[in-house]
Amino acid sequence: TAAAFGNMISNFVGLASGGTVERLAMTLGLPSPGLTEAQRTLKVVHRVGFSGTLVGAMLGCALGMIHLFFIDTDKSAILKLQAITQEQEIAFEVECSNKVRNDATAITVRGPDVDGSLASMTAALSASGYSVIELRGTHHKVRNGGGVDDSGLFTMANDGTYEDTFIVRPRGSTAQVPDDDLEELGHTILAACKDPLSSHSLKAQVQDLRADNEALIDRVLWLEQALEERQIKVERRDAS
Repeated sequence: TAAAFGNMISNFVGLASGGTVERLAMTLGLPSPGLTEAQRTLKVVHRVGFSGTLVGAMLGCALGMIHLFFIDTDKSAILKLQAITQEQEIAFEVECSNKVRNDATAITVRGPDVDGSLASMTAALSASGYSVIELRGTHHKVRNGGGVDDSGLFTMANDGTYEDTFIVRPRGSTAQVPDDDLEELGHTILAACKDPLSSHSLKAQVQDLRADNEALIDRVLWLEQALEERQIKVERRDAS
C-alpha cells in the first residue's frame, strides 16, 4: 500500500512539475541543446530522450530504495505485531485466583483478540518460573457478546474479545502460587498482554537454542573423550 501511494504521488509530482527542470537549467545559465525543429523530429533524438527519461526514472527509483538496506525485516515484523491501540491496552483484565483449584492457581485473562498475546503470556509464565499444566482453547462464539463454554476455561465472543484461563504451578512444585505472589504474577501477565510476541520469532529462538545445545553436547563429548585418553596410559613391549 505504501509503495502504491508513493508511486502515485511521484507520478503526480512528475506531471505537475513538467518544464520546471528546463526553466531551472535556463536560470542557472546551463547551455541549451539548440536543436532545430527538424532535428527534434529525428528518431535518434527521440531515442536519446526516451533513454535519458528511462535511466533517470530507474536511477530515482534505485535511490528511493536505498533505505531498504537498513531495515531489519525480523524486527519490523515484530513491531508491526506489537502495534496495539491504546483502547486495546486498557481493555485487558487479569484475575489470579487460588479458589478455583486446591492444587494450582487459575489465571484468567480477558481482553481483545490480539495476535501474539497468547505466545507472549506463555513465554512470560515460563520466564517467571511457572509451569502451565492446563490451557483449553476451544472457540465458542455467542451472539450476545460473550459467555463461558462447557469447560469454563475459554470463551470467545463475536466482538473480538477473548477469555483465557491458565492453570499454573511454580515449576517443580505441586502446590499453588503463594498468595503473596499473586499480585506480582498479575502484573507480569498484564505486561505480556500489552507486548505481544511473534510465534515465528519464538520458534526461531527455540531453533537457535537447540543448535547451541547440540554444539555444546558435541563439545562435551569431545572433552570427555580427550580426558579419557589422557587417563589411560599404555606401555607396549618392544617387539625387538
